[in-house]
Amino acid sequence: MMNARTFGVAALAATMILSVPPLAAAGETNSRTFQECGGVTVDRTAPVISRASVLVKAPLAQVWRLHTDINAWQSWIPEITPAHKVTPGPLRSGSVFTWSPQNMHVESTIKTVTPLRCTAWGAPVNGITGVHLWTFKQTADGVLATTEESWAGPPVEADVPGSQAGLDQGLNDWANRL
Repeated sequence: MMNARTFGVAALAATMILSVPPLAAAGETNSRTFQECGGVTVDRTAPVISRASVLVKAPLAQVWRLHTDINAWQSWIPEITPAHKVTPGPLRSGSVFTWSPQNMHVESTIKTVTPLRCTAWGAPVNGITGVHLWTFKQTADGVLATTEESWAGPPVEADVPGSQAGLDQGLNDWANRL
């Protein structure tokens, strides 16, 4: 039986990163389609929005378990640990978890979960308001996992290009590890 680390490495070896077209600059008309989870989307007006997708050649149930077992994230994505689910019980709207992406301590709250389909959460941290979604779609070739996140707030507005580059890199790294 595969543990989370073995599965993560195996899944990573069997992935293909999909190209995502660049987003329109702030203030431009954007006909882009945004990810959605239970009616939640990223902040479409945020100055920084990023998306990354990966095709994982594994069963949907395994990919979902890896994604939603927050306490085990350190086994496959050490850049965002420690991660800990604070709220007991199954992952659901209102669940809280803590984690440390890009050396920041973040307390996120789940906005919505649709099992085997999507998660959405949000968190304010260091003046940045983030909204983060993951969606999962079974395809003939595996599971298309897409993550999309928006950042807004004074620190982002002070350095949109740097914030965009940081978020792009973070989401690409995370998707690649899945």
